[in-house]
Parts: sequence; structure tokens; C-alpha cells
Amino acid sequence: MSLKTTLLALAVFGSVLCTNAADFARWSAFESVDAFVGAAKAFQPAKSKSDLSALFTARDRGQTEDFAPIAANSIQASVALWSNRSRALVFATAAPATEAAPSSIGVLFLLARANDRWHIADYRQFSASGKEASVSAELTAGTRTGYHLGSEGMMPVVTVKECHGGRGYAYQLSGSYSFQGAKLNALELE
Repeated sequence: MSLKTTLLALAVFGSVLCTNAADFARWSAFESVDAFVGAAKAFQPAKSKSDLSALFTARDRGQTEDFAPIAANSIQASVALWSNRSRALVFATAAPATEAAPSSIGVLFLLARANDRWHIADYRQFSASGKEASVSAELTAGTRTGYHLGSEGMMPVVTVKECHGGRGYAYQLSGSYSFQGAKLNALELE
């Protein structure tokens, strides 16, 4: 086998590994944002030994004080909220099977492109618990005439909403996030 054939085989093998849900880890590389979204959808945190499994884990506040961690069996949804040629924002949700009260977890991923591969640059985890537990995210920055989202001065803004509680005591929390370089930042009211 020639060196060129060996290198080509390794490239194809590496490409398959990088888009496989079993290799959905913090340092994995993906061919595209869609490949990341697909790998996230196929990810099974409870069965995986990936470092990202902990992001989709909730503490079960049952009758005892042990607060056992419960990983989600699967990812409910994974959606690319925004992307350009070098950055992307993806939101994934899961519902760990906690016994004391329903739980919902969402993770906002900032992806960065380097060397024609997409990598996780940063992430933020959000969680909610209670009968009405849910976590959602939406792109809330709009484009204006003459401006393009992602250009200097017009960064994407994602608003994440956590719905907690129920049975007479429900409440919502929300926050908006953008990024600078390779870091997600919470936006503060001024």
C-alpha cells in the first residue's frame, strides 16, 4: 500500500470517526455544522463515556439526600441557530429521567472552524426542574438593511429560557448570549 493510499484511508477513517455519535466529545472535529448537529442528535449520554455526557446529566432530588446524577438516555433535539463561515451556535436539549420531578437540560454550543473542521470552542449548560420543566433557545438578534448578522458590530444574540416548577409555583428565567472570539458571553442590561 502506497503512502498516498494510506493517508487517504486515514483521512476517510478519521472523517467517519469525527461524525460518529460515539466520538461526540469536547475535542472532536466535524466536517460541517450539520455533521455536528447530526452527531449531537445521535448522542446517548447515559451509554457514552464521553466528557460531554456530564452536560446532559441532572441531579435527582428524591427522598434521600444523595442527589444521584441521572444522565439523559438520548438528545431530544439539536438545532443550528446561526452560523457563518467561521462560527456557529447550536442548541441541544435532553430530558434526564429523574424520579422526584421532571428535568430538562439545554446546552448552547459555540462552534469554531479551523483547518476546514468544526470544533467546540465553548458551551453553556442550562437546566430546569419541576412539572413544567423545559429549556429553549432562539436567535433574537435581527438583521437590518445593509447589515449582515455576524459582521462587525452585528453579532448574533441567542436568548435562552428556562421554565421551572409547576403545581401552583412556576417561574421562568431567561438570559441572552453572544460571543466574542471563542467565548460565549452573557449579555448584561446597561
